[in-house]
Amino acid sequence: MIIRLRICLAVLLGLGWLSACPTVASDLPTHEVLIHEIAWMGTSASSRQQWMELYNTRATPVSVDGWELVSGDERFRLELEGTLQPHESYLIVQERFPDVAGVDVQATFDGRWSTARIHLRLLDDEGALVDELDGWHAGDADTFATMQRLYPYRRGISPRAWSTSRVRYDLGYGTPGFRDVTRQTRQSLNYVYHKPDTINIYFNQPALTEYAWPGNEANHRVNLEERIIDRLRRARHTIDITVYELNLPDLTDMLIQKAAEGVRVRVIADSKEPHPDDLERFERWEIARMKLERLMRGADGVFGTDDDAHVFANAPIIAFTGDPDRRLARGLPAVPDDIAEIDVKVGANPLKAQILVIGEQRADESFYRPGAQMHNKFIIIDEQWVWTGSMNFTLTDLYGSEEARLVRRLDGNTNNGLEINSRALASIYLREFERMWGSSDAEPEPSQAKFSGRKQDRDGPYRVPVGTAEIDVFFSPGYNVVPAITEFVENEAKESIYFAVFAWSDYPLDRAMKIKWEGSPEDQEGELTGFDLRGTTQFWDDWWSASINMRGLTPAQDSEQNPNVRWRNRPPVYPPNEVRRLHHKYMLVDADTVHNPTVITGSANWSNNANNINDENNLFIYCDRIANQYLQEFKRVWYSARDGWHQRRR
Repeated sequence: MIIRLRICLAVLLGLGWLSACPTVASDLPTHEVLIHEIAWMGTSASSRQQWMELYNTRATPVSVDGWELVSGDERFRLELEGTLQPHESYLIVQERFPDVAGVDVQATFDGRWSTARIHLRLLDDEGALVDELDGWHAGDADTFATMQRLYPYRRGISPRAWSTSRVRYDLGYGTPGFRDVTRQTRQSLNYVYHKPDTINIYFNQPALTEYAWPGNEANHRVNLEERIIDRLRRARHTIDITVYELNLPDLTDMLIQKAAEGVRVRVIADSKEPHPDDLERFERWEIARMKLERLMRGADGVFGTDDDAHVFANAPIIAFTGDPDRRLARGLPAVPDDIAEIDVKVGANPLKAQILVIGEQRADESFYRPGAQMHNKFIIIDEQWVWTGSMNFTLTDLYGSEEARLVRRLDGNTNNGLEINSRALASIYLREFERMWGSSDAEPEPSQAKFSGRKQDRDGPYRVPVGTAEIDVFFSPGYNVVPAITEFVENEAKESIYFAVFAWSDYPLDRAMKIKWEGSPEDQEGELTGFDLRGTTQFWDDWWSASINMRGLTPAQDSEQNPNVRWRNRPPVYPPNEVRRLHHKYMLVDADTVHNPTVITGSANWSNNANNINDENNLFIYCDRIANQYLQEFKRVWYSARDGWHQRRR
């Protein structure tokens, strides 16, 4: 979206836009474009770098052709042209300092606002009052904190409609270019950086910020879908996304909207169908197929038009042709007559079905059987931003239920997300994406695509500097990420290891930790070394879980992989005590020490499947500041697990 502004009269009274005009009460029209945020004090780069943000709160586009932004004395007037997309904002910035923290600027103005008083009115094309402000009712010139509209949004001049931003960005405190809804859902959003070589970490459940370094409080209780959507909203050219599961309506709608705007949207999905007896996952699978179909049909609902997203998978995905009412409820035709029924061969089995998504193709033009999982969940935006982490794009992983989603209550699984602004990192992720896609074009090339262990040209892992941090990037299969974690524990961990992991069945890693904890790899042998080891894992009682060894127990089944090396001294490792399930896959090594604080996180559980079969991505982040943020969340997770364990055993 591009908005063009024309200054009709650039005479600013004392370069201040001052007004002695009294405020005139007026009935506001139904338009929902607001004066949303004002940096009247400038930024840390310059007090003259003032900016203003307008925002469309509607779920539909709003044309602002013929609208005006007018000072109270009418000596300043801006004419607006263009269309604001749903929930889209744009910035008006002082023309001598247009660069605001890597955020797109749509227009500039001459002159400077007074820091004493202002009266501005936003008028529609008929001259009716849309919104106004009559002074600086909030904001802080010492910290460069903006004056920001409260949520729920209140129009008009009431001082109670405004607050001082508490969210840090690159040039002070404020949220240029995206919504701040922290007051709606008790989100603790403490910083969001936008410039190149910056990293934002988010946790969807609470953290204990009393363990934060000064000025390093973690972002916690954060709606991860909103963070993704706000970043996607800024996409101008390309969105490349991998999804293990997808049933989030707003995320799907944003991808459809961006494709309709002309952004190239490519989606790689997992094709592995859950067992029909797993009713919850099977229902999610049916919804995911309908979401993929919506993406492929685009905004107009028709296959093969310019507004379609492009979708590919590791094996063919059959269209959902069940209950017509369910299809209609998801915005699809009751009967998918326009999806052809074709003959294909999947693995060794011939199949005739309505194929929605095609997959990686063998040399004989048959398709691979959907055995391995495409377990990635990363997004590349404009070949610049990378989103990754542990969260699947599902109701259960974020909200827990549709009822919770409607009120934005975060009752889902415990997860973490990262967004990183680095062209170098994005190029590495894009290369991995296109290995699976089979081409660099909008359309996939099934005969060139490579998933699972069939990927070629492995020359990683990669080391990427991002600001003051360094990051090693691992993809599976091929990079042996779980052995790399084991080697890092053996050679680099000096004082402590803290972990929160969904599933852990890799026993070499278990024995490496045993040596750190009690100095011996042998069964039921060892003495405490003083090493600080703490953790929690979701699959606590399963026979294959590493927690069985840690607890000094004998598993219910034999395993060739696990020779049952029981620990003599049980470490403080407990089952999680979360709102729902613990879905993290992270380890902290030497956090808050003088050594090399490291965060290991990503999509891979610590298992043979994650290392050798599934498509995964993991990061080793060498940064004391990032490690401290993860430590804040770990402390809450671990104390909750410990306390829950002792309460259950009373």
